[in-house]
Amino acid sequence: MKYVICTILSAMLLLPTVFPMLASAEEMMTGLTAAEIVAQMGLGWNLGNTFDATGGNTADVYSQEQSWGNPRVDAALIKRVKAAGFKTIRIPVTWQRHLSKDGSYTINPAFLARVKEVVDMAYDEGLFVIINLHHEAWVNDRNLDTKYEQIGVQLSAVWRQLADAFADYDQHLIFEGMNEPRMQGSAAEWNGTKEGIAAVNYLNQVFVNTIRTDAKGYNAERALMIPGYAASSSSAVMAAIQLPQWNGATAENIIVSVHCYTPYDFCLSDAMTNFNRLYTSHTTPIDMIYYSLKGLFLSKGIPVVMGESSATFKDNDPARAQWAYYMGMKAATYGIPICIWDNGHNGNSGGECHAWINRRNDTPIHQEVLEALFEGAASVEWGYANK
Repeated sequence: MKYVICTILSAMLLLPTVFPMLASAEEMMTGLTAAEIVAQMGLGWNLGNTFDATGGNTADVYSQEQSWGNPRVDAALIKRVKAAGFKTIRIPVTWQRHLSKDGSYTINPAFLARVKEVVDMAYDEGLFVIINLHHEAWVNDRNLDTKYEQIGVQLSAVWRQLADAFADYDQHLIFEGMNEPRMQGSAAEWNGTKEGIAAVNYLNQVFVNTIRTDAKGYNAERALMIPGYAASSSSAVMAAIQLPQWNGATAENIIVSVHCYTPYDFCLSDAMTNFNRLYTSHTTPIDMIYYSLKGLFLSKGIPVVMGESSATFKDNDPARAQWAYYMGMKAATYGIPICIWDNGHNGNSGGECHAWINRRNDTPIHQEVLEALFEGAASVEWGYANK
């Protein structure tokens, strides 16, 4: 990769575009606030069920990413993602199977190098890149509410290594501290408790402390994404998010991460097959989430990224296209980038069929739905509701 220093784009941001313009792969992005970065991210795509898979042979650096049925990632896939119109790629990673057992939590260098290789593929396409900790059983501990300090030690150890490994990557690279931190297997797994919510706030602070302390390269200005409990879009959970502190003030360049599979019966189960963007009974739950995001964060200058959102396929692409158009329109209205969840599963039942991009060749899949997402985003001025 080749980079040259450039001044940042103030004139370009004034141009009338549906999505703000993104610096090319040859331009270094530095000196921006998190809000300025988010304003350029547009719509995004998740490389799901790949590096976040939890199977395979750890002795084979390519095994984990293929263990849930998806092919090995190559540059052609990343080019298809960009060609589809996405400006951001989220790369969920489960690190736990590649950590040493000696208490230092040292990351297997070969696995880290493979993740970096794919990050570089996205960089070479000029995409924004989000990397995180995903499906970590030690984070999603049933007793997260009481074990948070112990968990924090490991969280800091892992992120210290990642911060150092990616220090020289500019502001195109975003760190997301955790995915959906929660008390997995407990009665409060998805709704949380006061103690569980406080534990997540504690871990978000640990994450920020780790990245900002002795920050190398671009880590002092790196945009950092933090979730609330389970990355929930519940207004009560989002309202309980405490922004981390740094040097006695609210930490800078923080992005709130939230996940939105709404309406649930349409997005994550087979119970609801129809969606019509003209029916308020279908759209009101989505509207309320965006209304809460504006009141809690956007109105206070705190940027938000919807790290995951999708609607499962059940032989209902016309309805999914209606949903996609509406979600794209709402994202653009509020200036909240959506990273569409894509797990590569192209079935038609069970609530987990979230393939958007063909992982194996150039043949389009669910093109009607994909196009509707971008048409919805193009139907309004990006971020106009915040002006």
